Amino acid sequence: MPKPVRRTQAERSASTRARILKAAVDCLFKQGYGATTTVSVAASAKVSRGAMLHHFPSKADLMLATLAHSLQLDAANFVKESHKIGDRWERYAALPDLRLAAGLQPAGVAFMEIMVGARSDEALRSRFGEFQQQLNSRTASRMTESAEEAGVKSTARDRAVSRAVTLAIFGIAIQKQVLPDIDTEEVLEVLRELKLSAMERA
Repeated sequence: MPKPVRRTQAERSASTRARILKAAVDCLFKQGYGATTTVSVAASAKVSRGAMLHHFPSKADLMLATLAHSLQLDAANFVKESHKIGDRWERYAALPDLRLAAGLQPAGVAFMEIMVGARSDEALRSRFGEFQQQLNSRTASRMTESAEEAGVKSTARDRAVSRAVTLAIFGIAIQKQVLPDIDTEEVLEVLRELKLSAMERA
């Protein structure tokens, strides 16, 4: 019987880090920012306090890493849902619905919880500037690529409309965490019309 392959220290460390980030997303999704601590995340990930402190010495360190991790998961969820729409024009026009669907997934909720939590967490907020610049640049690049795939000229107005739609969906998704049954269809319809109008103008 072959001996089990022993993992390297780097592999074990990467595995522990991945477990912690997954647990952080789960805690933020289920409990919210205020109730999510390094202690609760360590317990959920089933790692020692020492292991947690080794990877993430503070809650701010953990939240910034979780924010980056959540964005990767959120982008993957968005792409997965968008590829269910075969026509590229319709896919690009479906931004409001696709953005909301992704935003209500655990990764999307975790992202929103951290963004809102940063308002009252000085340690986290003080380190947010550089991350926000990277996020804005990445989002703009992704929107330009999506527009080109759909055969739409990426104008300043179309990009601004996409950003406005995304920010509006952000607000809707937060409301749905508090009031899951709230009716947002009329607002979504306005956002759909706004996005389609910008595409047609471009």
